[in-house]
Amino acid sequence: MNKSFLAAALCASCITGLAETWRGLDESNHYSGPKLTENYLEGKVVLVDCWGVNCPPCRALLPRIEQIWQSFKHKPFVLVGSHCQARSVDRVAELVKENKLSYPMYQNFGLAQGEPSFNAIPFLYVVNHRGKVVFFGRDERAATEAVVNALAAIDAPPSILGDVVLAKYKALEKQLVLGKNIKNHLKKLEADIKKAESKSASPMAKAMAEEAKEILDAIKSAKTDVKDEIEYLKKKNPPKALAAIKAYMVTFPEEGAEYKEQIPEVTAAAKEFAAAQKAHKAAKK
Repeated sequence: MNKSFLAAALCASCITGLAETWRGLDESNHYSGPKLTENYLEGKVVLVDCWGVNCPPCRALLPRIEQIWQSFKHKPFVLVGSHCQARSVDRVAELVKENKLSYPMYQNFGLAQGEPSFNAIPFLYVVNHRGKVVFFGRDERAATEAVVNALAAIDAPPSILGDVVLAKYKALEKQLVLGKNIKNHLKKLEADIKKAESKSASPMAKAMAEEAKEILDAIKSAKTDVKDEIEYLKKKNPPKALAAIKAYMVTFPEEGAEYKEQIPEVTAAAKEFAAAQKAHKAAKK
């Protein structure tokens, strides 16, 4: 869990003063495995396994949870076991040893706000690198798939369609992307919705209108999601942040106007980042 010199140099000034995102990180709540901090968890994909020593299905799942940890521990990922029953130091230690569990284990670990509610364990949920819950449930295979998707999203360009899968508007798949002018496409979607309001509208027109509504809702939400991504990138990768800002200003010119004054500052940070990265690579030779 040691951070590289480069990461420390680039982020030392931006990881302080973080609002509390996670609860249960106190020393008194730690059972075993690496000890975590709020700063370390920032920007990571986190899988939380809520379990208990008196829950047979939970105990049966532990080896599989360890396998998931081994599969992804070298990526920007953290798996945390959250013991949700009465604190039981000896019994937890026994199961940790018996199952050779190496991931962090805490008592009542979880999101400080926005944790999915549950009334039965085992219960799993995945939080992406921006702190958003992208999966919750009891299926570890589905949780693993969510982890894979969340990790892929870290380096992928911000999407403006979210989880919407285009069917009726498949032709717009390469057009409704960040960095392209989508004004005319939005007008077309709005027009299709209006057409479907007619009493004589065909079933096909109504089906297209339903998908059009989903697309417009996703794009509306994306304005906030992409801005969150930009803030994350400004701290972690200024060059990507600069690219995302410029793309955002093209796609959402009215909302993107607020970034105009930030471009010089982010541009300078991007140059510093590139120089530090180059120096880091040279030092490794």
